[in-house]
Amino acid sequence: MNAVVLNQPEVRQEGNAIAAYEIVTKAVAGIEKVVELNVQTVKTSLSEQQALVNAALSSVSLDQVIDLQFQQVPAAMKKTCAYWGHVEDIAVDTHNELAGVLQDSVRDYLSTLFSFFGSAASIGIASAGRTTVTSPLAIDEPPATRNEPVAILDSSGNVVSSGGRTDLH
Repeated sequence: MNAVVLNQPEVRQEGNAIAAYEIVTKAVAGIEKVVELNVQTVKTSLSEQQALVNAALSSVSLDQVIDLQFQQVPAAMKKTCAYWGHVEDIAVDTHNELAGVLQDSVRDYLSTLFSFFGSAASIGIASAGRTTVTSPLAIDEPPATRNEPVAILDSSGNVVSSGGRTDLH
């Protein structure tokens, strides 16, 4: 009777909390930048509107007021484009920071997963004697069919189940 015992790898649960904290921190930092941009935009807009009102009140004819408004159209378009350019820069920076945190988290998870597969493959190599593993996910030769019963053991070595059907292929 052959028995294979797989030990689960050490999974750092605090790593998930740290990654979540870093993600939230980066997202909040991006939101703070957008809020700062909006506050600055409102302050600038209010001061410009005050200057326009003063100019309109000091004008002597209705034509001057209308010309003043038409002169503001190209400046308003430039300001709008500049605003959205800043928003895009903030979004790209925030995206890159979030992607970096997620990439680190996935890398840690995959290294833990591959170490688990590596330990499982090394146990398979030791028990089968003829299986060659080139990576944790690829086995060169499938295990040979056996007609003998297999016991499943828990981590302390106690038999969890044995016997059962042996004609499964």
